[in-house]
Amino acid sequence: MIINLGYFAFFILLLAALLLAIRQMSVALDELDIARFTLWTGIASVLAGLPMILW
Repeated sequence: MIINLGYFAFFILLLAALLLAIRQMSVALDELDIARFTLWTGIASVLAGLPMILW
């Protein structure tokens, strides 16, 4: 079984970006900044949907 390191690196990068977006959502929610929370929720949704779109 050969592991394609390009895909592996892409998904690790995608996971890190998703975790960062979720962290930013938490910070925005703590500061009661609804506009920024909505923006980061949208970004997290796109990041979460990318593997399904690209597969």
